[in-house]
Amino acid sequence: MPPPRIAPPSTFDAAQLEQLAKTRPQPGGRPLNVFATLAHRPELLRRVSALGGYFPRHSVLGLRERELVILRVGTCIDSAYVVGQHRAIAGEALSAEEVAAALDPASAFVWSPVDAALLAFAEELVAEHTVSDATWSALALPDDALLELVVLVGFYAMFGTMTNALAIEVDAPPPA
Repeated sequence: MPPPRIAPPSTFDAAQLEQLAKTRPQPGGRPLNVFATLAHRPELLRRVSALGGYFPRHSVLGLRERELVILRVGTCIDSAYVVGQHRAIAGEALSAEEVAAALDPASAFVWSPVDAALLAFAEELVAEHTVSDATWSALALPDDALLELVVLVGFYAMFGTMTNALAIEVDAPPPA
């Protein structure tokens, strides 16, 4: 991977440290590379972190559903950072076989109808920037879950695109 286009600051000022303290660190306490890079603009870091942090804390979508969608979005936009960060998180709710299949849209894995609809939704929204009525209806989720799903896909498409464009180095996976 090429070197980061914008390296994290070599030292952090008080405003940067205040925002970094609110993010999930790497094992050992160092900030994740994406947050360290965003620390150049503490207010931007605060807002990106707030939206991304919403999902694990407040989402009506379960961990399994979220991670299935995040892995597929990361794959669709070829984001090594999103895939690298979420492979381990997804392993908390998905089998190793499911993680591998979520990362490979051509996989012959047989998904449940709900999982297949979530994956199709993520793929279509990333590719087309909207979804068909048929894809929307296939989910049969309440409006609050559908709203979150659209924002989840949009957030990780933005986040992965950002990490790709900035060539942010993938953090080491957490110890097993």
